[in-house]
Amino acid sequence: MKHSLMRAFVPLLSVALLSATSLSQAAAQNLEKVSLRLAWIAGGVDVPLFVAASKGYFKDAGLDVEIVDGNGSTGTISAIGSGDFQIGIAGLGALAQAQQAAGADTIIAVAGLLQKDPSSIIALETSGIKAPKDIEGKRLGIDAGGFEDSMIKAFAEATDVDLSKVEIITIGGGGDRVALLKGDVDFISGWANPDGDKIAAMAPINPPIVFADYGVNVLGSSVILRKDYLASHEAQVKGFLAALEKGKADTAADPAGALAIFMEARPDSSEDGIKAEMAVMPKYEHTAASEGKPYGWVAPADVALTISLLEKYSGMKPGLTPDSIYNGSYLPTE
Repeated sequence: MKHSLMRAFVPLLSVALLSATSLSQAAAQNLEKVSLRLAWIAGGVDVPLFVAASKGYFKDAGLDVEIVDGNGSTGTISAIGSGDFQIGIAGLGALAQAQQAAGADTIIAVAGLLQKDPSSIIALETSGIKAPKDIEGKRLGIDAGGFEDSMIKAFAEATDVDLSKVEIITIGGGGDRVALLKGDVDFISGWANPDGDKIAAMAPINPPIVFADYGVNVLGSSVILRKDYLASHEAQVKGFLAALEKGKADTAADPAGALAIFMEARPDSSEDGIKAEMAVMPKYEHTAASEGKPYGWVAPADVALTISLLEKYSGMKPGLTPDSIYNGSYLPTE
């Protein structure tokens, strides 16, 4: 009798397992495949994306998201424009410049992840540079071609600094940090975090003088996509942004758990480095105009400021409107 029951049960078990497998495969097939390209190699700002993926928030939204590292905002913008990726992370300022340079109107940002630009004056403690006017009579080390793209001109005008009194030393090969540490220059223009942190680990520095604190702010890392993709995938984009917001909330509530998720996905990363980036990123997530608003919400005034600064100081041709590069209506409303 026992053997008869077993003979009857095994086929039923096999059918149940096959049915479960079929349902699982069907569910996977129903997910919208999305390739997401980051701005750079995955870092602290990207942790909420990995948390959302690991915890199934993207799948809950009907999405199968593949996260791929990038090599700069320009490359990501190009990859989105060509349709190689559906969603990207890139600087909103970089997007504005790319759109105007190409004369195109094909890509739009739908959320701002880093809104306060960390660009700053970084100087060693021994430099005597503690306030904007202190850079007069000093030597600025900057990468070849970087001076024209830098917001230091806008910063100088905003702080009444006479740039003619600053000696500009062009350094090739991204050697500005080395030049600063060797004493070949007195200060450099870089990100307060993580550039300033990396330099501080080798020699004491003064608190970086952040341009945005003086009204010079170009919006940074944003979620971008093609406008035609957005038009045909509105529900998916809303689902993606809602999942990302959940990932961000979980990251804030449990940083250690979020770090563990990230390291599992990117085991070659520096755990200490990512942890440090996670600790400082929140102070760059909002501007004074967007403070108190949900994660990703961008103030129209900040988009307008970004455009005006790029037109005036980086040679971007005029005519771009905020609505042509940013649309925040797909963000969660609750």
